[in-house]
Amino acid sequence: MKAKGRTFVIASEGSEELAYMERMKVNALARGEGSTEIWLKERPHKIAALEEFLHGSQANHGWLAAMPEEIAEVKVKDFMLRHQKLLGLSENDCSVLKVMKQREIEYAMRRGFTQYEIEVKRWLGLPSK
Repeated sequence: MKAKGRTFVIASEGSEELAYMERMKVNALARGEGSTEIWLKERPHKIAALEEFLHGSQANHGWLAAMPEEIAEVKVKDFMLRHQKLLGLSENDCSVLKVMKQREIEYAMRRGFTQYEIEVKRWLGLPSK
């Protein structure tokens, strides 16, 4: 992941990073221009690190700027589930991802997005890189 220009920060006890992550109620977070700085709690789960890495890939392709964050969250989890073998995900990882994806879908719907916008729409006009 470092070869792809990502920097990792392990948010240790008492750090500003950990305090921020706890306020946001997240275990991992992609920050900085192009989402290249990945913050992880100590002893991170593989799926958390991969998800934030993939958000950086979304940013590199211009997709994060072109689609709502709620949709990007669903799309990255869907990608991970479709490419579970490539990413080396276990059945347990996939079970967790399915629950996380469903929560993201429910959150997006509460925010006013339709099922079509969440699962079908291609968000036309995305820049290609």
